[in-house]
Parts: sequence; structure tokens; C-alpha cells
Amino acid sequence: MERTIAESGVSDREIVVGPIRYAVAGRADDAELRHLLRNNATDGWIRLAFAREPDAFAAAAIMGPHHGYIIARDLRTHEPVGMCEWSARECFIDGEPRLLAYLGALRVAPRYRHRLSVLKGGFTAVQQLLHNERATPYALTAIAADNHAALRLLGANLAGLPSYRPIKSFSTFALRPRNASARPAVERARPDDLPAIAACLDRSYREYQFAPVWRARDLADPALCPGLKADDFLVVRRGPDIAACVALWDQNAFKQTIVDGYAGRLSRLRPAINLAAPLLRAPRLPPAGEALQQVYLSHVAVPDDDGNTFHTIVDAALAEAHQRGHTLALLGLATRHPLADWLRRHYRPREYRAWLHLVQWNGPDNAQPDARLPDVRLPDARLPHVEIAVL
Repeated sequence: MERTIAESGVSDREIVVGPIRYAVAGRADDAELRHLLRNNATDGWIRLAFAREPDAFAAAAIMGPHHGYIIARDLRTHEPVGMCEWSARECFIDGEPRLLAYLGALRVAPRYRHRLSVLKGGFTAVQQLLHNERATPYALTAIAADNHAALRLLGANLAGLPSYRPIKSFSTFALRPRNASARPAVERARPDDLPAIAACLDRSYREYQFAPVWRARDLADPALCPGLKADDFLVVRRGPDIAACVALWDQNAFKQTIVDGYAGRLSRLRPAINLAAPLLRAPRLPPAGEALQQVYLSHVAVPDDDGNTFHTIVDAALAEAHQRGHTLALLGLATRHPLADWLRRHYRPREYRAWLHLVQWNGPDNAQPDARLPDVRLPDARLPHVEIAVL
């Protein structure tokens, strides 16, 4: 592979692969990062653009203490070719806290999408310019289940690309907020509840792979959890302890999901579907171009996966979301999680599935995908619980 590192005109924060320069993005790249995010929607029955307005770096802190963007530019035209994001935060792996790497925000401008060399250079840049030696030797990533092109390409273990190992299917459930009577068992949290909330999350999340580690100081830090306050948490108390919790995390000030369009006949059927949505208690389908007025139901912990407690706390969260004027509430669970069936039975959500993968680089330049991978201990097969609010 043609590559130049740290030579004339190339710093240790960038590499050149053929006609493309890959660099760690800085503030000067902000507008182009936001343009790539806003104008490269996901494929599927609903096309979504995940924007970060008005500042692409404002959401970086919630991804973890280690974060960086790679931006690729054509050396001849200087136009942005693509981008990706690498971050690392402490998560539970096999029941113990570890610094887990995550790979996301992979976007390639339309005219460059069929150039495999662009992807190869991007993965090389991530590994050489962003990887932290303290982080896991693999990175977690998610690919939408209906993004068949990406699943085929990245799962083919082509020379020059890292290996993608499918782990489990994970679902984002879109729920319709609704007015409901008060739930006496559910209370709004107070600032002095944060240590007990952190303890509740710790008890629950150790049982899952990739669940984030939350400490009381993290929950109280507006830099790490922008827009999240103690009174955004709803809790169920058991004596002096908190047995269950959920947070309503409004991130619309710095992260937005925008409907880019619908596939096939769905665009024409959308008005009829929306007429039936209130009767079915299902979310409406917004028009193309509209930003979803969404809130994340994050920091979900329920003792022993108890369905009744889960139902109680989700009901309370949806009522609170309705009072706050949100039209959509998002909650993430493993597709086969027992509580996911409660959501399907009781709330008629729209479900968006993704495949979690472990991305593992295959040695120098990923040149030998068929060779034996480095001897890395991979996580066991317990259910994952990734926090969609911090992806």
C-alpha cells in the first residue's frame, strides 16, 4: 500500500494513502464533519441522518474520555471524502471494567463510496493515529441490520480491511410518549441519590457485556453528561437503596436524528399510517427533513429483569416524556433480551435492529485477512447492553 508518514507536508497526526490524506480532525474541520454527517443518511426502510449541530465536537465528551475524528480529503481537490470516529470509555467486559474502544460515524461521500482504497486508508488511519494502547485490542461497532451492502463488504474479511466478527443483534425501540396516571412507586431523583443510582447501575450492568461504567461523579459532571441532571432520573426505591432507575436524556441541543426519506411505497403510505398511529399507540412517521423530537431512555436498570418493575418505570418515563413535549422516546436493548419482549407486547414500538461486531485489526496494514488473528481473549457470550445515548 502506498503510504507516507511524517514526511514533507505530513505530520504525525495524518497519513497519506494514494491521493487521499487522512488526518485527526480539529476545530477547523468542524463544518465539513457536520456536512458529512448531515448529508450521508443511513439506508433502510427509513433513511436517517445523524447530525451533530451546531458543533460536531460538542457530543465528544459523552462518548468517553478518549475520542477523535478522522477526516479524509482528496489531495487534488481538497474536498472532504469521508470521516469516521474512534472513542473509548470504561465498560464492563466479562463482569470487569475495561477501556472499550468503539468505532462509529463512518461516512463516505457518494462519489467515493465504491473505492475500497478509501475504506482501507481510513481503517489504517484509525489504528495508527487514534488507537490507545490501554483500550481493548478490538473495537465494538454497530451496523444496521438492513444495511446489507455494509454487512457484506465488511464481513468479507478483504485484504486491507480489519476483521468484523458478528456478536449479537441489538435493537433500538422507538416508543410513543403518552399521558398516563402517576405511578406511586416511581419518584423523581434528587442530587443526593446519584451515588445510589450509580450503585444500582453497577449491580445491573456487570451482568452484561459492553455496558458502560457509571460512577456518581460521572453522572454529576455536566461535561461528561451534558443536558442530564439528577431530576431527569426516575427511580424505584427499596428501603435506603434504589432498586430500579431510568433517565430521560434530552440531547437535541447537540445531537439530532433527521428523517431523510422513506423507501418504496412507504412514503406514499405515510399519511395513512400516521392516521392509525394514535389508535395503535405507535410512533408517527415524520415527513422528510424533520428532526425527531426525541429523548433517550438511558441508564435503565431493573432488578433481575423483573418485567412488572420494568413496565412501571417505562410507563412513568413515557408519561414524563409526554409532559416535556417529546414525540419519541428511544430505548436500546439486546434483541433477545427478556425485557425486549415486554416492550413489543405492551408498547407497539418501532424496532430498528443492528448487528454488533468486534473489529479486529489483522497486523500490519491488515494485509493477511486469512492468517491467524493475534491471540486476543474475546468477551464471553452473555447478552450485550450498549448505551445508545452515548454512541
